[in-house]
Amino acid sequence: MYEGYLSRNRLRLMLLFLIVLSVVLLWSPLAAFRERRAAERFPERSVEMIVSFKEGGGTDIGARLLAGYLAAELGQPVLIRNIEGKDGEVGFAELARARPDGYTVGFINLPTFVSLPGQRETRYRVDDVMPVANYVLDPAVLVVRADSAWKSLEDWIVYCREYPLKMTVSNNGVAASNHIAAASLEYSAGIELTHVPFGGTADMLRALEEGYVDASVAKVSEVAEGVETEELRVLAFFTDERHPSFPDIPTLNEAGIPVEMGSARSLAVPAGTNPEIVDTIHDAFLRAYENPDHQRDARTRKLSLHYMSSREVLQYMRAQEAFLSETLPRIGL
Repeated sequence: MYEGYLSRNRLRLMLLFLIVLSVVLLWSPLAAFRERRAAERFPERSVEMIVSFKEGGGTDIGARLLAGYLAAELGQPVLIRNIEGKDGEVGFAELARARPDGYTVGFINLPTFVSLPGQRETRYRVDDVMPVANYVLDPAVLVVRADSAWKSLEDWIVYCREYPLKMTVSNNGVAASNHIAAASLEYSAGIELTHVPFGGTADMLRALEEGYVDASVAKVSEVAEGVETEELRVLAFFTDERHPSFPDIPTLNEAGIPVEMGSARSLAVPAGTNPEIVDTIHDAFLRAYENPDHQRDARTRKLSLHYMSSREVLQYMRAQEAFLSETLPRIGL
């Protein structure tokens, strides 16, 4: 009787195993078929674009411009969602953990996206996202209010050397791109600054405009409007050559300060997104990017467009990680 009981149990287990195996064998091709169909039909609804900083910053300005042209190419609305916090980490983490179906894309800001995990425990890893293409490579600038006493970079440097730590300089977050640029300037120029971090570009520039800080290191697209309205004055570019839109403004290199910094803004999707969907987004992005009307509007907003493919962005990220691993300890970050 006991042996009969064991035989029945074995039979039940074998039957259960066969049922599970059948489900797995049937489910795998069915899931693959559904994934192919989803990729072929993509997009069937609106796409969300995450910007990890407040409205009005450089990333937001570019994202809102691109979204309209990208929507026209995809045939579906592209909706901006600003998710600010922790120097961009909150938005980056939201993008990283989104469903990898193509309906959530976002901007990763470099070097900030790769520098934050090197400075603290973050809720995302660099390889949690896959870059689609780069959109902007925005050079950093040193900027003051137009009514300030500093009319030139030389005036500013002289003041900083005479009064160590008195110069207050706002940035977009601890170990974020503007902070790294300002600290690199400080180190290379042999001066001492007081760095004042904020949670994003909009707040750091508001602090400058309202007189809470003396200067700021920002991106050119973020201050272009203030320069045109004569509220802000750019003292120098963190580039090797002068900017074509601002040919009268010198570079740090011209003053013997070998610092070149900026911020790349790359469109990315969660890792694991179907390659066919990634290709669809990339191709739509490239058509939008090359649209003459988009190029004209970008120039108007002083956006420094700079296309890179997914592979090129990955190479750029690896180079940034190597640069930061060497530079951050040297400048005390």
